[in-house]
Amino acid sequence: MHFDVAVFGGGISGVSAAVNAFRMGKKVILIEQSFTVGGSATSGLVNPFMRYWLDDKILAGDFFQEILDDLKKYNGRFENTFDSEILKIILFEKLEGVTLLFRAMPIEVIKNGNYIEKVVVQTSVGNKYEINANLYIDATGDSSLSYLSGCKTFSGDENGNNQAATLMFTISNVDFKKVRESIRNDPDNFYKWVSPDSKVLSVAGYFKEVKRAKKEGFSYPNDYFFFIQLPGNGRVTVNTTHIGINATDEFEISEAMKIAHKQVYQVFDFAKKYVSGFKDSYIEKIACLLGIRESRRAEGMYVFKGKDVVDKSKFDDGVIKACYGVDVHKKEQVIDENEKNSVPKYEDYYEIPIRSLISREIKNLAVIGRGFSSDFFGQSAARIIPTCVDMGEVVGKLAGKVKKDFHELFEDSRN
Repeated sequence: MHFDVAVFGGGISGVSAAVNAFRMGKKVILIEQSFTVGGSATSGLVNPFMRYWLDDKILAGDFFQEILDDLKKYNGRFENTFDSEILKIILFEKLEGVTLLFRAMPIEVIKNGNYIEKVVVQTSVGNKYEINANLYIDATGDSSLSYLSGCKTFSGDENGNNQAATLMFTISNVDFKKVRESIRNDPDNFYKWVSPDSKVLSVAGYFKEVKRAKKEGFSYPNDYFFFIQLPGNGRVTVNTTHIGINATDEFEISEAMKIAHKQVYQVFDFAKKYVSGFKDSYIEKIACLLGIRESRRAEGMYVFKGKDVVDKSKFDDGVIKACYGVDVHKKEQVIDENEKNSVPKYEDYYEIPIRSLISREIKNLAVIGRGFSSDFFGQSAARIIPTCVDMGEVVGKLAGKVKKDFHELFEDSRN
């Protein structure tokens, strides 16, 4: 099976890459291990679209703006939050013309020098296919294709610790009026950035309620309760479960899913019993993907760093603009008092260079999404949905301009 471009991973960065390469006239295949697209943004229920604007300027690219417009058209968006099911429909619409292969994973990479010649994939029913392409894009999130290709990869911080994982879930029938009253009446019970007057309720806190619940013997996995308002009536996405894992160990991940579901009910039960506005609420749905923030990262021509985020670095070959800051979820959940009492400032943007999206060792391989070439802290800032969509758009369009070597466009991209 021959294609111009083979994209591995149907998360939102992979979809972005596949669609944009196809629009450039390329024959494209998208290989995905699950049975749907969107990855963490759909099956993982990750929400919202973290900050993609600076003052009144949109930093994200055209394809992300297209997704925003379509979500609005389908009534699936409320400011920067969105409905995961509507997003699935939109992404499938955009993939029209792209060959899809679900329930499939790469199991072997055949190379010719520093080029990938073909990739063997196997489906869940045991079928094997040889995918031969001019260009390959690793959007697996775990840099699986790069790893199988023998590329140098990184995982975790300086001690090898990955970020903590979270299983997202949705609660419905929440009384937002009571939530706003709670914030207004006791602002010190919440992170300082929480406002009762914000259009979209983004709430992290209830420190007193958590402390009281634990004192009364209530089992609870965190030191605060964090949720964000979704489109619809009384719906919130909950980002509160917390599990420290080795994100490249399948057995740990499998066990984590069992633990996470237990935590989901603990958090929900706590909310109904202790949090004003949640008495009549119910669990609407639980993500079928564990929210893994960071696992394995492939080495590219440049390793994007946390220092680049802090310094607001600009590059000659900068292709992506972003302003979301370093955001590390540690294995052990400890509330940082400085973070608790501060309000994030967004005064400038940083850039991600095209070199961070191109494999250093394999000339016809690009790596996008949370597995892109970055250090632990740089990845923690750039792993958000808008930035990952932009990575896909940039690489997809570049794949439309070259035949079989991403390295050849480096000088052109600098100009």
